[in-house]
Amino acid sequence: MIPARLVPFVFTVAIFLLASRDSPAQDEKETGSSSLGDLFNKVKDLKVPDSVANLPTQLQELKESYLQTAATVDALRTEVGKLRSEVEALKNENARLQQAVGDKVAANDRSALLKPVEVSADELATAWRTNKDKATAEYAGRYLKVVGIVEAFESAAQDVILVLKTNTESRVRCFIRRDAGFHVEVLASQGRLVNRNDRTTILATGQPVAILGTCEGMELDVRMVSCSIEGLEVRKIETPTPRN
Repeated sequence: MIPARLVPFVFTVAIFLLASRDSPAQDEKETGSSSLGDLFNKVKDLKVPDSVANLPTQLQELKESYLQTAATVDALRTEVGKLRSEVEALKNENARLQQAVGDKVAANDRSALLKPVEVSADELATAWRTNKDKATAEYAGRYLKVVGIVEAFESAAQDVILVLKTNTESRVRCFIRRDAGFHVEVLASQGRLVNRNDRTTILATGQPVAILGTCEGMELDVRMVSCSIEGLEVRKIETPTPRN
């Protein structure tokens, strides 16, 4: 029994054999009477090459392999899409963290600028006299809190100059602007700073004090500008104008 899938192949071979004969009469003379059934028997006996016989199976295997590969590719695409989403989420999170860190650093920088560096008057004067370049890098232009003992008061046109004692030949001279928020008078000969509202003493020589201000550098003495006395404010009291 010839398999159905080989019937076209058998018919093709049969036609080829028929066409190759010289003529029906000549065949009858040489081989005798022949029938179409004999031709089919001969064709049936032909051996089909294994490569041809196995072709449908190979095609089916290729088809299954392709389907499996396509499914694998689709799965990989899905996985790649998930990975891309995760990477994008990580990038966004990293950007958020960088922004948060940047904000924190900026806040810390601002806080550091607003928070004074605390140093004693003696340490400050010694630093400038020992190594001016190092002191310039460490203190020049910095907002400082200088702690020391009042040695003297001096009066300038718009400022009160408070002089801090040190263990060196230099002193720390602190310039405090005289205004409505610092309504004082210097009694240099008495070594006192008095409230101009009621003439009471607010500070005297020999007392400890903390000065907040900016270090401007050193000439003969260390110079502090834009200063204020920590914890001390003497505001001008306005006298009410009498009504008529």
